[in-house]
This record gives sequence, structure tokens and C-alpha cells, in this order.
Amino acid sequence: MWWREIVSIRDGVGSMVGNWFSDNLRFRVGNDASTLFLLDRCTDDAPLCVRFRRLYDLSENKSSTMAQMFDWGWGEGGEAWKWRRRLWTWEDKLVEECMNFLLTVVMQVDSVDVWLWVPDPVAGYLPSGAYRILTDRPVTHVVVPAAQLWRNDVHLKVLVFS
Repeated sequence: MWWREIVSIRDGVGSMVGNWFSDNLRFRVGNDASTLFLLDRCTDDAPLCVRFRRLYDLSENKSSTMAQMFDWGWGEGGEAWKWRRRLWTWEDKLVEECMNFLLTVVMQVDSVDVWLWVPDPVAGYLPSGAYRILTDRPVTHVVVPAAQLWRNDVHLKVLVFS
């Protein structure tokens, strides 16, 4: 139960702040030499392993970079697409959808892939900057019943250890 609470804080569930960390982080595509094709987020939405889960499960190139996949050819009939077995018709349509999505990715040979901290792109992420984001919001008071204030949902061994 306590772990779900920590995850909900991280995800901004029930918080006035929202998902503050990922909302202030952006990825700028460069030459894609260090970006993993299926595992890293090359756009703002989600990594390809989430967006095209079935293709990720069937792929033999799970740890290839975007640059490697581009060199091998991710177009029609490209060598980048290696599967554990033959694809079914509906999976072929997923590959087409993925190829159409990849047409929107523009690689820049002269720059590297970087994560940008939106509130301060020059200095980057600093704990003081994150603290400012979290504390510059209006204070909301939450009424917690006294019985819940001292309630402990942690196992006794964990409590004693901590």
C-alpha cells in the first residue's frame, strides 16, 4: 500500500502539481547515436516499446539505436525489421503504422540527443529549480482525520528497519 502511495506521488495522482517532473522534461533529437530505437522516448508521447508493444515483443533488435536502425533501413523491406517469427496480417499493418510514424522523426547529424529541463534550459536540472516548481504553487490545505494521521500501513519489520 505504501509503495502505491509513492508511485501516485511520482505520477501526480491527486496532486495539484500534476506530473511535475515529466511535464518539465523534453527530449531533443540529434543524431540518435545514443537513443535506443524501441526503449527510449524519441518523441514527447511514449517510447516505441509502449506505443507498438506487439512489435517490441516480436523484435530481434530490441537494443539497437535509432542510428543503427536507420542505417539498416527501416523503410519498406529494410533490414532493420527482424522478427522472431513471420508476422500476421494485422502485425504487418502495425509495422506500416510504425514506419509512417518514423517518417516524422528528423535526425540532425551535427548535434547529439539531449534531455532539456524546460524551466532552465541553460543550467539544466537543479534540485533548487525543482523545489521552486513545487513550492511556487498556491498552498492547498487538506483535512486529514486524526485516525488516519497516525495509521501505519507499513509492515512492522520495515518500520523497525527504517
